[in-house]
Amino acid sequence: MPGCDNDHGLYLDSPRRLAFVACDQNATLLALDLRTMTATGHATVGTAPDVLAFDTSLRRLYVSSESGVVAVFAEGPQGLQKLGQAFLATEAHTVAVDPRTHLVYFPLQSGSNGAPQLLIMKPS
Repeated sequence: MPGCDNDHGLYLDSPRRLAFVACDQNATLLALDLRTMTATGHATVGTAPDVLAFDTSLRRLYVSSESGVVAVFAEGPQGLQKLGQAFLATEAHTVAVDPRTHLVYFPLQSGSNGAPQLLIMKPS
């Protein structure tokens, strides 16, 4: 895909016929219209983006990266709008979201005490 070095993460918004693709070699997120197979937007994300999760109720896309950086986007009529991006935690590269409660889950290999940890966040 043009503009994407090593497509790695993928989320499909089937009802809207959109695909979101995380490109881990150039820290880029692409939005792809599946009807026309054309890119409709792109944005920077954390280094080595890995897993994408989508809150279907709030229409928010979470992109976690192996660098520990998480980017958050809102999906609207004009496409994706970046709401923010920041370092969350070392190895915070797996993310899941509950569209009913809007809680966002980040399992970590080790917390401050060396044991596995689960970070649970709620968007504001």
